[in-house]
Amino acid sequence: MKFVRLGALFGSIVLLVATSITMFGKRSHLRDEIDSRAVAAAFVAAESVQSTLDRAVAVVDVAAQSTDVSSSSDTTIDALVASFDGGQACVVDAAGERCTAGAPSLVVSDAFERGSQLSSDQGGQATVVPDEASDGMFVVADNVATIALWLPLDDLVSEEANESIEALDVTTDLEITSAEVEETTGPASVDGSTVVTTSTTFPEAGGSVVVTSSVGDDVGLFGGSTAVYLALLGFGTVLIALAGGTFLAERRSLERRATTDELTGLVNRREFERLTDEALLDASRFGTGLCIMLIDLNGFKQVNDTLGHQFGDLVLEACADRLVTAVRDTDVVGRWGGDEFVILLPGLEDGTAVRRSAERIAGQLGTTPVVGDVSMSGAIGAALYPRHGETLDELVRAADVAMYEAKSSGVSHRLADAISIDLAGDTVTDQYIGPDRRRHPEDSEADPVR
Repeated sequence: MKFVRLGALFGSIVLLVATSITMFGKRSHLRDEIDSRAVAAAFVAAESVQSTLDRAVAVVDVAAQSTDVSSSSDTTIDALVASFDGGQACVVDAAGERCTAGAPSLVVSDAFERGSQLSSDQGGQATVVPDEASDGMFVVADNVATIALWLPLDDLVSEEANESIEALDVTTDLEITSAEVEETTGPASVDGSTVVTTSTTFPEAGGSVVVTSSVGDDVGLFGGSTAVYLALLGFGTVLIALAGGTFLAERRSLERRATTDELTGLVNRREFERLTDEALLDASRFGTGLCIMLIDLNGFKQVNDTLGHQFGDLVLEACADRLVTAVRDTDVVGRWGGDEFVILLPGLEDGTAVRRSAERIAGQLGTTPVVGDVSMSGAIGAALYPRHGETLDELVRAADVAMYEAKSSGVSHRLADAISIDLAGDTVTDQYIGPDRRRHPEDSEADPVR
């Protein structure tokens, strides 16, 4: 049974450790997956922005280098707008300026002016200029004619790229800033989401397009498998509790058996001696008294011989219960051996109190039959600290003498004061066997039975 408990404890610990490792491993895996999705979405969006702008530059370059732009400006504008949904275009040449409907403001934009100047400086090559004011991008070429294509920020990411980002279940946002942002940051946790930021920078034009991707960090403590891991952790905890509970119960049982008489449930001799030694130290420290009583059942041997040991055990149990009932909660009743009991009564200091306690105990023990129609009585011997001794051995010796005299004279109890002891410490009564049979030696054999 012990090995079964050890196996259960070991298995439950292994289960908890394995579950915890798996749980945190899965959480780490899911977090890595979320980070990867955020990075991938940011990369896809940034690449799409760059690809759209590269294509716009190529288209505007071709249109600006045409020698017959003036004669076909409307066609050029239509071609530019058709190539980029949501875009607007303007053509400025010697014949004037022509723009798509609603786009005359393009040519008066600061971004248009910067783009035209940059293009002129670069030999008429198309250039890209971020424009915070319009939340869009200008692609401007100043060649045979000046052509400006304006693209709204939301249209810089292609439809195919958006589908890929949606498949990753990630949200992306684009922002135009006049600052030159060259760093990629993240993945970082921000307000319960994993965020990655990257940018496309245009140093000559002064500005950047910043792409921010975010995905909800909903991994949780159990990595999305709350019910499974709670069940495993709960099962492992129950196993540990059961195994630990049985160990604790066994330990308490061992402690109880080490300090308790198995038959009567009273403290055994060894535990009584330990408790009495502590009580004697307290009595010495605080200047109080205590009493030791020895009780021997009258006629118990005849009960055992005539009715059997099993019936005798019942009698001992019943007598032990009555002794406990007859004393105070602070008193200690123990089984000294065989049919002998011992009681520690702290605080008793005079013979009157001892006699009252002894009469109460004797009355409780012998008033009515203890088992069936069998009645029992006892002989009680009492000794007081420090009057009759300062150690347990001395008190037990004095109480034993008093008990023997009570038994010999047929009374229920005697106090040690009534016994004659010579100067050598020996009793006058020749039949007295002495306390050596009652006080066990150091870790001695089993208690002798009177």
